[in-house]
Amino acid sequence: MKNARALRTMGFLAPLAVMAMWLAIGLGHTASAAPGDLIAEVTTPEGSGWTWARGISPSVAFDGQKLYYVEYAGVILHRIDVPPAGGSTPAANEVDTPITGAQTGIMSISYDGGRGVFWATSGDGLTIYTLTKGGVATAQLKIDPVSDRPGFETATFVNETKLAYDRSDDTIWYSPDATRRIYHYQTTPDALGRAALVAATPYIDVDMTAECGYSQSSGVVTGGAHLFVSISGCPRYFEFTKTGLKVGSYPMTVQSAGGLACDSMSYGVSVIWVKDQYLGQLRAYEQPSAGACVTGG
Repeated sequence: MKNARALRTMGFLAPLAVMAMWLAIGLGHTASAAPGDLIAEVTTPEGSGWTWARGISPSVAFDGQKLYYVEYAGVILHRIDVPPAGGSTPAANEVDTPITGAQTGIMSISYDGGRGVFWATSGDGLTIYTLTKGGVATAQLKIDPVSDRPGFETATFVNETKLAYDRSDDTIWYSPDATRRIYHYQTTPDALGRAALVAATPYIDVDMTAECGYSQSSGVVTGGAHLFVSISGCPRYFEFTKTGLKVGSYPMTVQSAGGLACDSMSYGVSVIWVKDQYLGQLRAYEQPSAGACVTGG
């Protein structure tokens, strides 16, 4: 964990590495069918710059047409166009919508294609909301930090949490930053209004030590049979079963990886969007197979 935190703190050095890798591998090879290929990149005006409070922008979501993101414990839902493949472009047609109903702001979002809303974590990491595209947040689950997060580890950003909506069984995967454990909740609260762990698989622990020298979850997404997990400080993303078995890992150029979103619609190949937490960039990397993670959960 100590190594993980150190590498995460060095995320601001990533631009030099990214530029070098772009020169080496090129950008936007949509016909190459190579998992981990960088297909597109878009630079956002928010969520960049090295500050602990506002420079870390951990989330991204895709609703089948547009990209969305929020800043660290943000109060604005940002919407932009999907960029063209084959290069890096500035964000186009940005629409900013104020978020209401979330006292500590919104940390991360994941799109629910069935309900047509986002699931979202609060700025303090202890509430899960549904969030409309109009910015209205409605609390759905309250997380007891002791009983609802068994084995919780305190890491660098204690309030920063990511989540993934799983449409296959209508559940939520909840990932505290820089820890190995990803929790698994029902979308329906218990009788007290608190988050209810899924009995069969209440959590999984990820393991990337062989590839990265340490293990942590910096973002999680699903849209099919498996989970995909980012790890800040290590230029790979990982595929796990929903019982925690590692299936594979794939290269990517982003170093300070955060939240993830699946896009099986925008390009000639299916991609996973990755939020660079420090640079204000969203990057699309090719999925390991077509439709491995489909849009909307």
